[in-house]
Amino acid sequence: MKRKWIYIVGCFVIVMLWAYAKSGHFNLPGHGNWENKNFEEVVVHHASSRLTNGEKVEFGGKYYCEDYKENDEVRFSANVIYYVVSNDGSKKKHVAHVVCNEDKNKIIEWKDIKNNQLD
Repeated sequence: MKRKWIYIVGCFVIVMLWAYAKSGHFNLPGHGNWENKNFEEVVVHHASSRLTNGEKVEFGGKYYCEDYKENDEVRFSANVIYYVVSNDGSKKKHVAHVVCNEDKNKIIEWKDIKNNQLD
């Protein structure tokens, strides 16, 4: 009888963990790292698509990060720093305000804030 009770409790725990995972509240280890990688890649791709002279883009960082809901959808907003590297190796610093989806793999809004020459 004791084994049957342990089996029932074990099945209940497994079902509850499965339900919790399906609800989207359960993140596996490294989940945040993938989101950060997605965000960096999407910023670099978006900034690179706007260049015309063969320059490259390097991700510099993000700040003023915020998760919020808009029309029942989770959004992520941040100010990002990225560098445009010219063919001769000089870098120009750019700052933009970016809004993307919850998974941080699709840009919804992009607004350049300022451009500064890096010394």
